[in-house]
Amino acid sequence: MSPKPVKSAEFNIRLLGSDELSLDSANDHFLAAMEPAKELQAESNFELIKVSFADNKNQILGHLAQQGVLLLRDFPLENTRMAEELLKELDIKFDNEYLAGASPRSKISENFFTSTEAPDPLIISFHTEMCYLRQRPEKVFFYCQQAPQRYGETPVFDCAAAFSGLSEELQTKIERLGMMYQRYFGAKKVRDNVYKTWMDAFNASSREEVAKACAIQRMTFEWQKDGGLLTRSKTPGVMTHPTTGDKCLNMTLYNSHAAPYDMVHFRKRYKLFQRFALSRLVKYHYTKERVFMRTLWGDGTEISKDETQQIIDAAWRSATLFKWQEGDLLLIDNIRCGHGRLNVEGTRSISAAMSESYKAV
Repeated sequence: MSPKPVKSAEFNIRLLGSDELSLDSANDHFLAAMEPAKELQAESNFELIKVSFADNKNQILGHLAQQGVLLLRDFPLENTRMAEELLKELDIKFDNEYLAGASPRSKISENFFTSTEAPDPLIISFHTEMCYLRQRPEKVFFYCQQAPQRYGETPVFDCAAAFSGLSEELQTKIERLGMMYQRYFGAKKVRDNVYKTWMDAFNASSREEVAKACAIQRMTFEWQKDGGLLTRSKTPGVMTHPTTGDKCLNMTLYNSHAAPYDMVHFRKRYKLFQRFALSRLVKYHYTKERVFMRTLWGDGTEISKDETQQIIDAAWRSATLFKWQEGDLLLIDNIRCGHGRLNVEGTRSISAAMSESYKAV
């Protein structure tokens, strides 16, 4: 469903122009931008913006519920504190713990983290936030402190379109089996920052604290001889959106096929040797038993190369890639809309925050 342009005395909601989109964007009608009317921008008064924003709360939340994503552009947001203040006008209740989260992150303010500290050349592919856990954030927010120098887009995915783009056979399999996520947490920090320690991941200092957190998330766990932790969690691969009733793909893919195939989609961004080396590195990691995350079918069987590629193809066909501008604030409904991160060249500073969680199962 394409968002309908809206104009009011205070705010406009419009489709992004072609100059605001990446050349690699497949879906140009999913993401809309909301901007203050010229008269409100001219006031340059943040307190007035907040009042007007609160007055339009129902319109904003209604759009987010129907469409799944909204980009706030040209708001006078100078830092994450101001972004937090604006979001509180929507009665957002932040969840800033990020317990058992997979992405390497550091806290930078009361409710915002670095969006990810994963290595710049890697593509973080389609996912809904914390889809590998029973409890997931209802909404996710991204604030742009510094626009990427080159590439570094945050793709947003229409999860309903992605699911409907799969074959009927694969749709049925995802609904029937669900997903299983097997994760390994080390006992010591290592150079590769995708491998989080169990202490960092669970904000815990004892095994007893970890056991309690795993029980809440209904994860099984095994302590390893090296002091590390292996967990498994079974979750749905599809969620029905509570407002629209759409079946939405809610998952992430980690196996030896996924990341190399993502890089094939964006091969013009890489030198041939770099792409070859990164693909080999990923495949090498998946020869290890204790890789940081492995996505399996809910019965524990492997997801095939063909199935992996079909899911990735459907996701990228549903994706909108936009160009970040400093001060942008992106609002995401974490059932209706997935996200990712493209490879980065040069500087980039994007922060992330999450709202209170819901139970997927």
